[in-house]
Amino acid sequence: MKTLRKIVIILIILTGNFSFIGAQDTIIKTDNEKIICKIKEISTNEIKYLLLNNGNEILLGIDKNDVSQVRLSNGTVMNFENSMYGAENYKDQNKNLIKVRLFSPLYGFTELSYERSIRPGRSLEISVGFIGAGLQGNTDPRGMSFKLGYKLIQNPDFYVMGMRYAHVLKGFYLRPELAISFYRKEDRTFLFDQSYGRQDNTALAIIFNVGKQWIFDDFLALDLYFGLGYGFSNNDDFNMHYGFTTISKDFPMAITTGFRLGVLF
Repeated sequence: MKTLRKIVIILIILTGNFSFIGAQDTIIKTDNEKIICKIKEISTNEIKYLLLNNGNEILLGIDKNDVSQVRLSNGTVMNFENSMYGAENYKDQNKNLIKVRLFSPLYGFTELSYERSIRPGRSLEISVGFIGAGLQGNTDPRGMSFKLGYKLIQNPDFYVMGMRYAHVLKGFYLRPELAISFYRKEDRTFLFDQSYGRQDNTALAIIFNVGKQWIFDDFLALDLYFGLGYGFSNNDDFNMHYGFTTISKDFPMAITTGFRLGVLF
């Protein structure tokens, strides 16, 4: 009788173990490490689980940002993205921005920019300047300027569980850009021979800008920046090239600064 009782107890224990093993879940971390376990809870920022064959029944937890996938025993597969860089976390935010350089008309041109977020922390920016659309002095400039930039928005200096950008286009940034200007100037002091005071100019620059962009209510943007780089021009008589300034051919340095106001959509 005692022998039969022992056999029944052993069978119950084995059956329980087999059912527990058969109901195993798998957590796959971002470094591809696998954790075989029984998942008890998936919360907003954390996954709680029990390790198999752990007699102490200790409940453990792992940050969801350290997990790429969860495979449940019933066949369900769940994929996870980092809260900082997951596009799903910013799906309701506007990612397009049109900006105008506020004080550029005071320098003889009007510059418009279009910025598009390509992923959290990264965006592309294109600027077009209409040279001559602004206040003018003794010259009558006509031409265009173009800029193409790639913006890298700063990551936080510290990490908090579940942290994300307040807005995909907001924050301190570094923006390397290529800038080029084509324009003609005519000196109005040459009243009898306009061709004498006429000059065609081309300028090119590679500039590294640092700045900060503020976003208000996912609608309004303010952008303040300053940049230094290398600049070249075919004419040393002019150094302000409507978007950036160069020093000289002997010292090919380019400088720019700007304050822009924009609208998101």
